Amino acid sequence: HVKGCVRQMMHLHQEKTVELFMENLHRFTVREVGEQLRYDPKMLHVFLHALFQKDPNLGAEYHNKQVELYAQYDPTLLRSFLQNSNFYDLEQALKLCKEKKMYNEMVFILKRMGSDSDALMIIIYKLQDVKQAIEFVETSNDDELWEVLIKHSLESNLFLSDLLGHVGDHYVDSLKLVTQIPENKDIPQLKRKILNIFTDKMLQVSVQEGCVGILKRDCAELNASFVEIKRQGVMVDNHTLCCFCKRYVLNPRKKQKLHVYWGGTVAHAACYEAERERQEQAMREQSEQAALAELEPISDMDDRKVSSAREGGAIGRRRIGQPAY
Repeated sequence: HVKGCVRQMMHLHQEKTVELFMENLHRFTVREVGEQLRYDPKMLHVFLHALFQKDPNLGAEYHNKQVELYAQYDPTLLRSFLQNSNFYDLEQALKLCKEKKMYNEMVFILKRMGSDSDALMIIIYKLQDVKQAIEFVETSNDDELWEVLIKHSLESNLFLSDLLGHVGDHYVDSLKLVTQIPENKDIPQLKRKILNIFTDKMLQVSVQEGCVGILKRDCAELNASFVEIKRQGVMVDNHTLCCFCKRYVLNPRKKQKLHVYWGGTVAHAACYEAERERQEQAMREQSEQAALAELEPISDMDDRKVSSAREGGAIGRRRIGQPAY
């Protein structure tokens, strides 16, 4: 009875109804609720938004519709939806955002589509946000985008001035920007901004050098600690076994030379020599077998050539001289 009264219940108490559906999703399908609310987009948006927050994959078939609903009823939440959904059509979403002049969302969609240069153009000409443009280029890690940003910033003295005022705070090639400024360009407070750029870059270099110095000291300390640990002795007692023969390494009746390894492994010197000889012998036999394996195909081929030659000769003689029977 409740399944057919979704719209009425939403009108009575929207929050309680949505909460009821979220707690009983095993009894309702998303399509059943969506079909009843399709003529009331505001309520459909409320329901789908709650569903998306619970599980982004549950209402995947409605995600294209949700792009429209977010743009209409909750524009501030559209960006978050676009970032967390993989089930909407990018071209359709881009077209809608363009119609609504939602430029930040357009930047995100274009970057997701791989059109970084188009996204940068939106930031430069529509948003006119220098700091966002620099951050976009920095996160993209693309030198061509930095060239594009410089090229278009040179067209506007105001944009170029703002760019010079913010570029020092980021890890981008500011030298490339400064060297491309025309001599006759009139930029307010140019000297102060260039000095700020050099100051910021010097600070960045100083921080990097400090970090390198800290890393070197840490490496030196860790290496010294490692060497000290390796210099410590290895205890050998009456219960220590040889790693090769599995017998006790200490024999009170017979003195034997021992090999002690850093990992605490101990071996009789005689066992070590025997094992080394065994491995060398195995390697020699393996090399001999490999050499024989390389010679066998040549020998077989020669035998086949000889037999073929003999057969050919015999046939030739029969054709010229005597019959074959």
